[in-house]
Order: sequence, then C-alpha cells, then structure tokens
Amino acid sequence: MSKRINRAESGRPSHRCGFTIIEALIVVFITALILVFAYRLFFSQTRMVTQSIEFLQVNEGFRKIISFMGDDIREATNILKPAPVLSDKVVELATRPGVILHLQSSDLDPYIPFDSPLGGQVSLRRDITYELEKIKNPESQTIPRYRLIRTATIEEKSGEKTTQRQTIVDNIRDLIVYRTIRRPFKPANVGGKEDFLVLPMPISQSGTGNSLVHLNMVLERTRRGDEAGDVYSISMNTSFYKRGKEIFKHP
Repeated sequence: MSKRINRAESGRPSHRCGFTIIEALIVVFITALILVFAYRLFFSQTRMVTQSIEFLQVNEGFRKIISFMGDDIREATNILKPAPVLSDKVVELATRPGVILHLQSSDLDPYIPFDSPLGGQVSLRRDITYELEKIKNPESQTIPRYRLIRTATIEEKSGEKTTQRQTIVDNIRDLIVYRTIRRPFKPANVGGKEDFLVLPMPISQSGTGNSLVHLNMVLERTRRGDEAGDVYSISMNTSFYKRGKEIFKHP
C-alpha cells in the first residue's frame, strides 16, 4: 500500500514562483537608469553629428569664397574696387551691404589685328562684381547676416555680352575686402658699413600695395536657440595677389 507524504507535513521548505514588491521596484529602478543613460547618450551623439555637419557647411562656405575670389583676383588685370587705404585705417573698416569687389580682366590674342573693335588684341573681356546682400530677419535673429552674390559679365565679341549671376554663400557674418597703400621707406643716414640706406618698416605700417587684396571673413553655423555671443561664428583671414597686368593701347 502506497503512502503519500505531504511536504508541509514532512517539514521540507516549499518553493514559490514570482517576485516580491521590493524585487520589482529594484528592476524598475535599474531599467529606468539604463533608459535615461541611453537617452542622454543618443541625443549627445545626435548633437555632435549635427554640429559636425554645420562646421562642414561653414568650411564649404570658406572654400567657395577662396576658390571664386582667389581665381578672379589672380586673373584680374584691373581692380576698380575697393580703393586702397592707409594701413592705419584698416581697423575702421566695417561690413556693409553693396558691391565690395569689382574686377576687370582681359585676354590678349596675337592673331587679332590691332584695329580690332574690342580694342587692340583683346579677345575676351570679363567684368566681375561681388556684392553683399543683407538677409532680412534670418531665423528671427537680430544679428545681421549676408549672402555673397557674384555677377560676371563676359564679352567674347564686340557687342555680344553674357551675364551670369550666382549666390556663393549665404551664411556670412562679416566680410571685409581691402587694399593698402604702400608707403615709401624713409631714408637713413649711412655712417657705417652695417647701416641701412633706408629704415625698415613692418607691413602693418608700410602697406602691401594695390595688387594684394586682403579678405577678413566671419561665417556662422546654424545658431541654436540657447546660444548667445560669438560661439557659432568662425573667422578666417587670407590674401590674394593680382598677377594680371593692365592692358593699355599703344599711343
């Protein structure tokens, strides 16, 4: 005859399934910590990626300005604007809307006779202007922002002109283009072998001449609502030398 023994009566411990309220609270707390950490990590990475893309856009703006302006200035045979200023007047220059750079260039063709209607042996003429246009109320900000517009008028034949107008960049905070007058060196008294004939002067005082064009640029990335001051702007200074020689008709 089989005999069934009850576990409770035999004195053995019983095993129950499930969690207590304290264990459930611990699991919820740990899960919440993991979710908060993942949330903060995700949005911090997103912010870093967004900021990297914004800086890439700013660098692309610098590259476009340097590429277009650099080529046009180097190939120019005449610079009509800006007018040269004294070196000590550069600090007074400020960003203003309007034409900031006006260039002219001409190419010679030896196969064209001197009585060409284009004048002498000139086969191609270009008239290029760079204009700053103020953007009205960009993103509801009070700080002014400008776009740079390049307009090129090309004359390949007498009376036949084509005009191209394009926007280079539209996130400009400041852009100053200037040339400085080159002052002559002051003569010095020669009293010994190591004395100079003229007194040396730094470029900041003597100037760099009409053929060297200086650019002071400040571009800005996308400004977030909680940002203030100049934390979103990036500056760059560079210069270009006009290599083209002015063309004059022989008298």
